[in-house]
Amino acid sequence: MPKSIKTVAKSYTYNTNYTLDSRRFESILKVLESSRDNLNKPQVAHIVLQVESADFDKSSINLALTKTLSRKLKTGYGYYIAMEKSRYSGFHIHIMLTFSTGSKYAFTILNEARDCLYALDSVSTAIALPRKQERSVSIDTADYYTAFKEIRKTNNYFHDLKDTADFKDAVYRYSYLSKDETKLEKELKGIRLTQSKTPKADKTKQEQKKRTIKKTG
Repeated sequence: MPKSIKTVAKSYTYNTNYTLDSRRFESILKVLESSRDNLNKPQVAHIVLQVESADFDKSSINLALTKTLSRKLKTGYGYYIAMEKSRYSGFHIHIMLTFSTGSKYAFTILNEARDCLYALDSVSTAIALPRKQERSVSIDTADYYTAFKEIRKTNNYFHDLKDTADFKDAVYRYSYLSKDETKLEKELKGIRLTQSKTPKADKTKQEQKKRTIKKTG
């Protein structure tokens, strides 16, 4: 018997405006907790991709992030991916991206991640969403991807997962990605709509500190 949302939530507050899938929510919480516990100076940010069809190869996301974050920037990361479809956005993919800031600026990592994902085949738009969105700009309007096209340093895109209040707010915000409403289109039937990655054991805080010491020593 599947676990209930309340059981999965572990007393955290979650979005009650939608019908949430308990297994998806559990995966989201696992990524957030694992990132908090295993990454050095862990942050989480929200990226959205517009893609051409439901056949988009989601594994290409991990390949791009591995090349850019792990190899180029030398930082650990995790993610939760959810493919959806809406009237104005068509097929789109939400990415809850966690990463270690270590010796890097969070904005540097976010920019690099967004750019490498935008370069993927069949991705028409890639945007990062700030924490506090302008309520007048909805994902169900044609202006959504224009409004957030640029990453502005005046916006706050990040949750500090080591901060208790920020962590709780991140759980609430990203619980939205476990909703059923925009995953019920007939074109999405039979497709694996979600995917997650938790930081690997060798991407620990200790190992990341060693890398930082080597660079600055």
